[in-house]
Amino acid sequence: MTNLPVARTATEHDLPALRTLARAALVHDGDADDVLDLLWAQTADRPQLRILAEADGEPVGVALAALRPATASTPGIGHIDLLAVRPEAQSRGIGRALMTRAEELLTAAGAERLMIRGRPPYYAWPGIDIRYTRAVCLAESSGYTRGPEGLNMSVDLRTAPLDTADDEARLAAAGVRVRRLEPADEKPFLAWMRQWGGSWDGEAARALTYDPPRGHVAVREGTDGPVFVGFACHGVNRRTWFGPMGTDSSERGLGVGTVLLRRCLADQRASGLDEAEIGWTAPIHFYARGVDARLGRVFWTYSKDV
Repeated sequence: MTNLPVARTATEHDLPALRTLARAALVHDGDADDVLDLLWAQTADRPQLRILAEADGEPVGVALAALRPATASTPGIGHIDLLAVRPEAQSRGIGRALMTRAEELLTAAGAERLMIRGRPPYYAWPGIDIRYTRAVCLAESSGYTRGPEGLNMSVDLRTAPLDTADDEARLAAAGVRVRRLEPADEKPFLAWMRQWGGSWDGEAARALTYDPPRGHVAVREGTDGPVFVGFACHGVNRRTWFGPMGTDSSERGLGVGTVLLRRCLADQRASGLDEAEIGWTAPIHFYARGVDARLGRVFWTYSKDV
């Protein structure tokens, strides 16, 4: 590589080379292809935010960014979702050039604030894994301010306690049935998810696109049909990751969440995985107690005004 890198808009034809690049650069992410494909799909409405750096005609770096347009109550927010440079091409200013170009495009599109952190509707990761030291240094030297950290937990699927038979029988006696999410559930389930007021309905909808669906639900029988009281999904963002999940406040304390969690992890184990990752973990004790999960990855989030 002798020529200076040239940045251009990446196209669908570049995807095979970009997957190879992602695998080489994202050494702490065994499912780097999933990361790239997930974030690529989220830029479909603004393909100009897919930025490729080339040297001597070969891809050496990529940046994927996205814009959340301003609303009546929030400013336009630009997200730097992915920035990866081939290991042999690092320390040559390629990452900084990609960052600068992404920021320019986002600002021109209306971003008033820039962020490096997970975003809806599908979360690839909470922020920057602190083991990617060069990425951390680039963010901090580019004027970003560190924000809250995100913690991931890992589960050894070979040894985790995943049996649910006794707990499911106990819940059934209490009027709660736990089962796999079904295609016929789509309309009432997504309507229920939207009532939560968050962004989980997008991820839950994605669970229904797989056969079988990558999710489980807890239901009570109502006069007009099943009433959803809990859900959990896996592999909707990255095949190795668990989440999201949630239980209606009226049902907490019964063990519904633990059953849903274990059923999802059992699916992942059956698919051939030895380890699952729980992204952006909040209730650490719940996961540690329920499936022997252990704290693993630490992510730092970043933001700056423009």
